[in-house]
Amino acid sequence: MSLSKPIFGTSFPGMRATALFAAAAFLAELAGAQPSRPKLSENQISALIHLRASRSMVHGGNGPYLDPPNGMTVVTPVSATALATTLLGAGVTLSGTPTFQGGPAQSGTFTNAPALVGFASGIILSSGNVADAGSTYTGANLPNSNEGTGGYAPLSALIGGQATFDAAVLQFSFVPNTSTIYFTYVFASAEYPEFIGSFNDPMALFVNGTAPANNIAVLPLNPPVAVTINNVNTTTNPTYFNKFNGTGDTLSYGGETKVLTAIATVTPGQVNTITLAVADALDHALDSAVFIQAGSLSTTAPAGTNTAASVPALSPLAFGVLGFILLLSGAVLLRRTPTAGTNGRRG
Repeated sequence: MSLSKPIFGTSFPGMRATALFAAAAFLAELAGAQPSRPKLSENQISALIHLRASRSMVHGGNGPYLDPPNGMTVVTPVSATALATTLLGAGVTLSGTPTFQGGPAQSGTFTNAPALVGFASGIILSSGNVADAGSTYTGANLPNSNEGTGGYAPLSALIGGQATFDAAVLQFSFVPNTSTIYFTYVFASAEYPEFIGSFNDPMALFVNGTAPANNIAVLPLNPPVAVTINNVNTTTNPTYFNKFNGTGDTLSYGGETKVLTAIATVTPGQVNTITLAVADALDHALDSAVFIQAGSLSTTAPAGTNTAASVPALSPLAFGVLGFILLLSGAVLLRRTPTAGTNGRRG
């Protein structure tokens, strides 16, 4: 809404500004008051790394853990070209030969995904074995594997320089027909919920460079916030988090985000490059994965995408607070408004 637009049919810009600033201040204070998990010390994290390294993995290399299936069909290994082609949508053509960094089990395609994923088909990149995505939830800290592959420095940069391991990185070039592209994706991890605040597994969708500023896998906040374990959960930016999973849920990871849309400005008619990546932070244990919707690399916005604004809707509590502030401001204004016949003087 424009600041010059009247509220309740009457133009009171001063009241509106006061109310909005007061509401913003209250909401900022409310957001800051959200409970957060205590941050572990370096010694505590080191002890956890040692503990997790000594824990037997459910699989390693290429052997998935045989949980009860969730109905999803996962195909792995898949060539980098097949992965990239699966993602291409309207207005985008492939250029050159795609590349993949990681173990052969760390990427694949999927169809018939459960509702928790939010879309039926696409590709998976994982710090573990993507076949585990086709399983139901069987307990905390699963899936858990050590693929024995290296990290990825651009992902480490997103989490303050912490080491990364078991990185899965797909890179390819494309030519768009307009200046804006879109991606639809979900981030899931076995680090949820126990290791929020300690093992900050990251993911990224880098466009035309791999610096943090080139990452479009961000929450639409000001400034943007990268999608990682610590940045998206039930107490930090919960608007964008789906749920922690439990017994009976049809996805093997401990939790996942809601379906998110990445938006980037690109050069139309020219070759642009995208790099899709996910990794473990600090150690090889407890897998994270990114699901990217088939055909969603497109110059057409997905249905329901708000391309004009990137601020989440206010909660009912926030609306209630704003309404109270507006009513209070209106009452004060009425007390100061001259009544008819007084020529502007109070009697």
